[in-house]
Amino acid sequence: SAASGINLDIYQETVPANTTYLYKVYLWIDSTGGNQSSMQGKVFNAELRANVNSTSTTLFSTIIEDAVIDNTTSTYVTNSNGIQFDDISSNTNGKGVYLLSETQNDTYPIYYYRGAVTNNNVLFGGFCWKIVRTTDTGGIKLIYNGLPSGTNSNECTNTTGASTQLASTSAFNSGYNSLAYVGYMYGSVYTYLDKEMTSITDTYMYGTGYDETNHRLLTTNAMNFAGTAWGTYYNQLNNNHYTCFNTSGECNQVYYIYYADSDNAYYIQLPSGKTINQVVNEMLTSSSNTNNSAIKTALDNWFQTNMTSQTSKLENTIWCNDRTIATLGGWDPDGGDITNYLSFEASSRAYVFDPDFTCSTNDAFTLTGNVNGNGKLTYPVGLLTSDEVMLAGGLAWTSNETYYLYNANEWWIGSPSYFYQYSAISFNFSSSGYFRDAGTDESYGVRPSISLKNEVTYSGGDGTSTNPYVVE
Repeated sequence: SAASGINLDIYQETVPANTTYLYKVYLWIDSTGGNQSSMQGKVFNAELRANVNSTSTTLFSTIIEDAVIDNTTSTYVTNSNGIQFDDISSNTNGKGVYLLSETQNDTYPIYYYRGAVTNNNVLFGGFCWKIVRTTDTGGIKLIYNGLPSGTNSNECTNTTGASTQLASTSAFNSGYNSLAYVGYMYGSVYTYLDKEMTSITDTYMYGTGYDETNHRLLTTNAMNFAGTAWGTYYNQLNNNHYTCFNTSGECNQVYYIYYADSDNAYYIQLPSGKTINQVVNEMLTSSSNTNNSAIKTALDNWFQTNMTSQTSKLENTIWCNDRTIATLGGWDPDGGDITNYLSFEASSRAYVFDPDFTCSTNDAFTLTGNVNGNGKLTYPVGLLTSDEVMLAGGLAWTSNETYYLYNANEWWIGSPSYFYQYSAISFNFSSSGYFRDAGTDESYGVRPSISLKNEVTYSGGDGTSTNPYVVE
């Protein structure tokens, strides 16, 4: 019973996540004796309220509960110096959640999953995801892992095959024949040209530059030799990359040789008034972020169709397409070796086993509003980098089929590797669990990556495949 003007708790119950209960409330007069006529004309007023006491907690706080620092021994790390990134993950070189030691004093240290973990599954937005790492703003970066399964579609049991990635494959870009095509976005496209040189009988001239005013090569220390001598002299052109492909060195159109072998010259046509340095900058720096790559278009289309309603839970973080040049090779006009390729820092880090999250503003793809990014994204979705794959337990060209990123399929990573004689090369994930070089026009699987905000909570689950964390 209740007197007038007080609150009365009538029922309490624990309701599991993703479960609907129906209730009926009955009111009756608890008396059969006395003068019932005294209640005539009376009014009963009440409010029925449901008080919800949520037991949910942030996903970030749960992730870091069992984390150990990665620069010392621990349960699954036997080396006294901690995880060795020159080797794949294993029961002795990392399995679990780790704190990246060099970030331990940051406002938001980076925590990452490594190895054959089984408790990093998330159900969010109607899709299954794997937790990869936290971000420097405390977000939780995820990678797509397919559609949920089970009787109530609340399990994330996909492990290998096409079910772990989007239904359609994609090239990284629409072409391969320009340095610009390593870009997640790109601008000016200067395509390569090639010429078979050994059969030429004329004595061509090769110079150190080009005089636009007089339309001729700069001939200080220039070289000239016949095509039949190409195989002998081509590797001495490191300071003489410019040519008109004629004997006089006079022309209205100049070419720049960036690579050569014993038979062929590989070169680009320089527009009037532009140097090779300007052309490279147009393909790789800020002015290059004007056109969407094929892979960005595929990710944007998927997100627009499937995830826009979830945007409020996603953070504006960085997806890095690190086009920082490690070696220019023959693209350097002053002594640049025309027998070497142009390579990118992501490739260098991969081969010295040194994962890093440094990313220039130009290559840091974000939505507008992130002061550390370029603000070029339409949607908060991207690709993992080769550095993130290394943290997870993978290596370049070394098989690993026992860590959580392995799915026995091939899919794109967002890190460029190098520009070959005539082909832009980026990293992709192989069906054996390592990452490797692939031409940007080749078609592979697509696994979107998103990042949950730090304050996002989950309402149930323990991260296992049959009981994933549920983010609603």
